[in-house]
Amino acid sequence: MKKFHFFGAIILLICILTACKSEQAGSDKEETTKKPQSYKIGVIYSKTGSASPLGEPEWNATLLLEEEINAGGGIDGVSVEIIFADDESSQEKAIEEMNRFIHDENVLLVLGSSTTGASLAMKGLAMENEVPMIAAAEASQLVEPAEEAKWVFKTPHSNVHAVTRIYIHLQEEGIKKIATLTDSNAYGAAGLEKLEELADEYNIEIMTSESYHTNDTDMSAQLTKIKKSGAEAVIVWGTNPGPAIIAKNMKELGIDLHYIGSHGIANHKFIELAEGGAEGVVIPTGKLLVIDQIVQNDPQYEIITKFYNNYTKKFKGEEPTQFGSYGYDNVLLAVEAIKAAGADRAEIRDYLENKIKDFIATTGKFTFSKNDHNGLEAESMVLAEVKDGKWVLKE
Repeated sequence: MKKFHFFGAIILLICILTACKSEQAGSDKEETTKKPQSYKIGVIYSKTGSASPLGEPEWNATLLLEEEINAGGGIDGVSVEIIFADDESSQEKAIEEMNRFIHDENVLLVLGSSTTGASLAMKGLAMENEVPMIAAAEASQLVEPAEEAKWVFKTPHSNVHAVTRIYIHLQEEGIKKIATLTDSNAYGAAGLEKLEELADEYNIEIMTSESYHTNDTDMSAQLTKIKKSGAEAVIVWGTNPGPAIIAKNMKELGIDLHYIGSHGIANHKFIELAEGGAEGVVIPTGKLLVIDQIVQNDPQYEIITKFYNNYTKKFKGEEPTQFGSYGYDNVLLAVEAIKAAGADRAEIRDYLENKIKDFIATTGKFTFSKNDHNGLEAESMVLAEVKDGKWVLKE
């Protein structure tokens, strides 16, 4: 009888221990699946400095969308906490802030920066630390080759899209001989690389290639050489103020060549800075620049219109420009990934690469894949032309 009670006690003890262990495991599981207090996203844009015409609308669009998301309950009741940093249009500052976000703030992913140089510098840190990054710069080198950009995505159309759109336009116009005038910075160099790379494919002959420094205030010498080169058109690759100065100089020198710019001047500031020299300039761009000419059955009509109206309301009539759309789309994509992946960097990256398909945003329709971390097509760009002092769809 004593033996029976002894074994009974042992069995009871085992049951109690098993139950406790099960309860503890359940508690641990509940702890690991507990929602975070907030989802932290780092944002680095050029709010000040020479690239502020790009960075300020990106910054503002991010603020706008953060407020809208959190006013709607965040992500499943968890707020989105966006930590902002101004890189002051400096690569060194962008690197400093990227390191801070990764190691001190422990953000889930980083959005930015505004310029190619800063974004390329940040790319190295994103890859080294395995942190997802969505850039707002256009150079295809940010996401190519794909095997060297596993953790990096971007929203602007790439230079290859813009060059393709430009060369198709030149073919339609019967223009075969061009000159290039590009900024000596990373953005200009990336554009020139694609202009040269794709020229033969479209039967384009580059008569001369000239360059200028970002802060140059007169490009008359380069334009004089171009005028003598036999070119029928000049392709200008840079962001303001350089391209606007070139347009102004061309008018002053009486140079009557077709002026085709990059999507780096897709804003009204270019027209203002060119002081009457912008008339007739043609660029490839996203649709936001010509919002009043988008047809209502366009798949992007609803989201572009909503963004434009909310932005101009919040920022008192100030227009978002095409650059604002990059900031807006970066947040849209980040939040879409966090909704599915939660607070896990690797799963956020995997979701962006594998699950973003036909995602309609303000810049275009995104479909990411293992071999494509830009996800856009050249066909989603339109051509805009300055007519009577404003950008309009090229007829």
